[in-house]
Amino acid sequence: MSVFSKQRGTLLSVADGRAIPLSEVPDEAFSSGMLGTGFAVEPVKGTIYSPVDGMVEGVTDSRHAYSIRSDDGLDVLVHIGVDTVKLGGEGFLPLVDEGDRVSAGDAIARADLAAIRAAGCRTVTPVLVANGEGLENVKFKLGNVTGGKSTVMLYKKGAEPKPKGHN
Repeated sequence: MSVFSKQRGTLLSVADGRAIPLSEVPDEAFSSGMLGTGFAVEPVKGTIYSPVDGMVEGVTDSRHAYSIRSDDGLDVLVHIGVDTVKLGGEGFLPLVDEGDRVSAGDAIARADLAAIRAAGCRTVTPVLVANGEGLENVKFKLGNVTGGKSTVMLYKKGAEPKPKGHN
């Protein structure tokens, strides 16, 4: 096998529940794919898991969104709920901080799903790859999933793009 062979990768479910396509997320920024490729999970329990091995690059002040740089270079965003930024952090308990190392399947947050719904927000949780332009053969395994265990997205990472101006 050549050192230039394509790397295979996976993203795990971020919660127990049902994995759905991004197109079913009730927010155009997510459903249109403008924020990246990925999937979403309709959670039935409030523990949120890392979908990848990597480094936590950010936790929003409102504690509803987590950015993780995967070991293979993907910028992954886990966004708990839709319109949940307006909750100002109420109903969310981060279990990680910026700079923490996580493994796929590690719990990264707890969300009070009942409180989120009571505030008029949806709990559907998009998982986005912001820099997915070089991904190939992306496949999704949708339906019932177990957080931190079920593979939802499979991909091959193509060759890294050459910097402009190089042959």
